[in-house]
Parts: sequence; C-alpha cells; structure tokens
Amino acid sequence: GIARAVIMQPELIIADEPTTALDVTIQAQILDLLRAVKKKISGSIMLITHDLGVINEMADDVVVMYCGQVVEQASARTIFTDCKQSHPYTEGLMHSIPQLTGDRTKLDPIPGAVPHPLDLPKGCKFAPRCKYCTQRCIDEEPELMQVGEDQYVRCFYPDKEERRSEEHGKITVNY
Repeated sequence: GIARAVIMQPELIIADEPTTALDVTIQAQILDLLRAVKKKISGSIMLITHDLGVINEMADDVVVMYCGQVVEQASARTIFTDCKQSHPYTEGLMHSIPQLTGDRTKLDPIPGAVPHPLDLPKGCKFAPRCKYCTQRCIDEEPELMQVGEDQYVRCFYPDKEERRSEEHGKITVNY
C-alpha cells in the first residue's frame, strides 16, 4: 500500500491507521519508512490514528477530533507537554496513556460512550462525557477559539486550572 501511495511522488500522503494491529518491530519499520518517504518526496504526511505514541513520535502538528469536529489543534509539542489549556477530551486522552513512572498505577478512562452520529447533543458534543460540564455546555455549542500562539480549542473552559477549581459550576449530565 505504501509503495502504491508514493509511486506518483505526491506532495501529500494520507495514511489512515498505518500501524494498527502491527507488532512494535514492524510498527517502527513502517514509521521509519514513512519518514524516509516524506524526506524523499519533500512533502507532507497526514497520519490518521488513535495511537498517541505514533502521534507523539511522528507529528509536527496535531488535530484532535470528537464526533466529527475539531476540538483542539496545536503543535505536537504543545499537546504532549503539560500545557495550561486544552480540551477536556484531549486531557482525557493524555490521562489514558499508561505511565511507567510516578504514582499512576491504573488507566484513567474517559467515562461514557461516544454519542450516535444521528443523535448528537445540542450543545458541546463532549458534554455527556465531560467531568467539567456546565449548563452552558449543554445549551450552547462552543466555537473553535484561539487560546495560544499555535493552539485552538473548542471549549468554554479551556483553562485547566480554572475548570479544576472548586468554584467551577460542574453539573451532572443525563442525556
């Protein structure tokens, strides 16, 4: 598949889950091959993947999507560091990564399930699963807004410290 993709020397290669279900040795070989192809064609590769390790290793820029919407866009460096602002879904994804150090002994899953595409919530699409959800999140859909030099977030409460504070008006959502 990769050979067919590069034979015409495209400026952009779209790779959808190129390392899914591969063992780590083959996965590393595929990622090395993609890097070599990118350099040879002097182009770009768009990786579509759920594998945060692959994203961290390969990406310059990251777009996080939920229910077909961009919920966060930033450089990989911003996404994978302890940045001050983020979308709660991105935060949940980061907390679901197994840690080999520190006091984290178990995975921290995102509660609930992704809503059916034909029955999406009225406001924020992530509201039913968000531990920071407020009534505003249920009633209104947030716009994608710039929160940093290279960072955009679709959330009314992108500041991590603010939304974790006791004063933040969290509510229980029942859809």
